[in-house]
Amino acid sequence: MSMNGSGSQKEKTNVSVSLLQPSLNITKLGIVSRNYCNKIGDDGKRDFSPILKEVLELLDNKKCDAVLFSLFSIPGKDYYDPIPAFKGLQSINAVFIETFKDNVTDRFNSKEIAIEREYIRYKVYHKGPSGEWSEYPFDQVFGTLQDMPKGGIEKFVKDDMPKRMMGNCCVLLCGESNGVKYSKENKIVEDTFKLRQSIQDANINIILNPIHDRMTRFEMPLKRQFLSKNKRWVISVWNKGKKNKKGLIRDGEKPAWMVFFNGIEVVVDPIVNDYGVEVGILELDIRKYKLENGQKPSEGNDTVYIPIKR
Repeated sequence: MSMNGSGSQKEKTNVSVSLLQPSLNITKLGIVSRNYCNKIGDDGKRDFSPILKEVLELLDNKKCDAVLFSLFSIPGKDYYDPIPAFKGLQSINAVFIETFKDNVTDRFNSKEIAIEREYIRYKVYHKGPSGEWSEYPFDQVFGTLQDMPKGGIEKFVKDDMPKRMMGNCCVLLCGESNGVKYSKENKIVEDTFKLRQSIQDANINIILNPIHDRMTRFEMPLKRQFLSKNKRWVISVWNKGKKNKKGLIRDGEKPAWMVFFNGIEVVVDPIVNDYGVEVGILELDIRKYKLENGQKPSEGNDTVYIPIKR
């Protein structure tokens, strides 16, 4: 199967940049992840560009109205233009994607070092009423609490989060979910910096949390679970294939995503596709799911929603 992703270095289009965030109403979300170890498309790339059009068409045919890709998604605008891949989409109104550089080098202490991947910018491509596409760009502010000075998280909540609210959804990029804090003393997650409160005050019921690589610390699922309380969706999706310091890959067998609704994990099985990536579809209507084995919701992680078989 020949796959070209439609957009290319030679095919450039004009796209307007939005200064104000779009107002979206997401009801059915496609989620897409890939494995760095797998070469994609005829050119053997490690990003989504060779199959972007095909994956979007697959999810468009499934009546998704938005698609969330794992981070390090496509090359920057100097190398790849995604807009042609959006041509002809009927149901999809928004595509959440990050531009990046692959196989780059940098200098550290006067020495040149290899960096596998380096992000450029996050972009929300959204379709207007006349069918024209615009981009709404922003940047990841932090990855861990240690990245931020005193008062930094509060500033992020005050200044940046309002710009991340887009209709019924908002975006937390990668480790920005650490804006809620795990208390070692109380052994619970707490809204110390009022991040969750800001999302709740804006009546947001979907948190999109695209991630670069799998986060292995035990508290990360607890933070996603905490953010999902009060009948909110939290959807996290990441890439597979990153090696740890010992050169090992520990991704596990499950799909590279995790979904919570109201404190309970939701099972999203991958769908069959021909593109060498993991693709899932999430109906953002909890009535389409049931609790496994008829269990009642609990405060713990021991209950899950599974799709209702129709």
